[in-house]
Amino acid sequence: MPRTRIEGLLASFPKLMVPGQQHTTIETETIRYVYQPIGEDMYVVLITSRQNNIVQDMDTLHLIARAVSDICDVGDQQDVVFHGFDVIQAFEEIISQGCRDNVDIAKLRTIKEMESHEEKIQEIIEKNKELEAKQEMKRQAKFFDQQRREAAKRGFSEGAVGSSGSILGGGRMGSSYEPLISPAPEPIRTYGSDSPPAQSGTKVSSTARGMRLGRKPKGADILGAMKDEVGLAQEFEDNLSIAENEPLISTGFGSSSTPAPVETAPARPLVDMKGVHIQIDEHITAIVNRDGGLEQMEVKGDMSLIISDDAYTGVQVGIETNDSHNAQVKTHPKIDKKKYQTSSVLALKDPSGSFPVSQPIGILKWRIVSGNEEDIPLTINCWPSPTGSGTVDVNIEYELNNTELELEDVVVTIPLPLGAQPTVSDVDGIYSVDRVHNVLQWQIPSIDSSNKDGSLDFSIPGSDAGMFFPVQVSFACKKPYYGIAVTSVTTPDSQDVEFSQAVSLMPESYSVI
Repeated sequence: MPRTRIEGLLASFPKLMVPGQQHTTIETETIRYVYQPIGEDMYVVLITSRQNNIVQDMDTLHLIARAVSDICDVGDQQDVVFHGFDVIQAFEEIISQGCRDNVDIAKLRTIKEMESHEEKIQEIIEKNKELEAKQEMKRQAKFFDQQRREAAKRGFSEGAVGSSGSILGGGRMGSSYEPLISPAPEPIRTYGSDSPPAQSGTKVSSTARGMRLGRKPKGADILGAMKDEVGLAQEFEDNLSIAENEPLISTGFGSSSTPAPVETAPARPLVDMKGVHIQIDEHITAIVNRDGGLEQMEVKGDMSLIISDDAYTGVQVGIETNDSHNAQVKTHPKIDKKKYQTSSVLALKDPSGSFPVSQPIGILKWRIVSGNEEDIPLTINCWPSPTGSGTVDVNIEYELNNTELELEDVVVTIPLPLGAQPTVSDVDGIYSVDRVHNVLQWQIPSIDSSNKDGSLDFSIPGSDAGMFFPVQVSFACKKPYYGIAVTSVTTPDSQDVEFSQAVSLMPESYSVI
């Protein structure tokens, strides 16, 4: 069926409705509309042919309506639009190629809960691999630097040979080092003699990594090759340090950038995963208008259990919550819901059952929706003020509302006019100008109760106050927004089990529009 046909049928639906009618079906010569109101001025409409079984159509319609109300607040059109992707995904699970699939609301919830656990674990593994690779590169750079110092202590020099023409040293410096061969030939230098080195008639067959004796080498000497490779490794290490811990500060329009004078932070330690590991992930979405009012805020969180020891497949997880946000909490279908509600213990409903080994499984999910401005963890206020002389003075402030949180690596991104150079007069933290994306990035290493507010002031050519929106915010936090904590992990016979846990709170979309 072409798209124009579908659009025409949907456009005809409001015209065919009769005010005050009791039934919820409309039939034309070939089409039947089956609909159900789900909110103010909102309907779920199922378009079928007149030959379809109307009883099955009504059952499908009711399932769709329940799925929509389960995903979002049907009384708010903006909330339905915000969760449009999840709603369409539910439609695809219910109806496939025009036919109803054998699913119910319980299966839909199960499919939605099992959607991204493996992906999250894969992301954790990839992040750990990246950290290991960066640490390995730093170790290699230190190793090359140490080799260079040892060579200097032994008195080696570039191309050092004796008067007889023999080369000092070997083809390698250490068992793990292989020199780079320069493509440009260089003359051999000698000590204590101005005469050219003696030519030997002995020829030694060379390999791709060897050297020839008795003649001028075509490649660079060992120390020169080592110097090149150490230089490359040192340059890579410096760039890596700048990218991780030293944001660039613009020195002027068209000028090169220089690293900010901050110390290099050590790499974060990897999580030592025990036989039982608990992962708590939260994603926050917040939209704030430029007047400071909160348009929408939503926090989605889940707790995943990863068991790597067969002896702990039946563990029970004790938790405590300090819920001051009226969170909507759901447990996994295999978790004993009554036990959780009475004693805050997440345990299997079937005592003879077990959790899967080496496979993450979500055991608890929660969702927080709020329109209260005090609930937003970090408030960002942007005040652009045109001066009337062709420039705009911009003042941006942040304030930590939830002092129990500790935000790290905070980056506030402000759009800039194309080609304009900001003049920063005052900043708490550091800043950089991204010429590729025409944005100013304000970076605050840490925001906590001791550093709960700060500001950035700059001026820039222009006259439109709206060109500095939307302001985007990103950060990382190791404490959950929802007051949840794991108090204990025990076996079914109440034996304590050592466990590890990791908590991550990150913004999915955090903007001032």
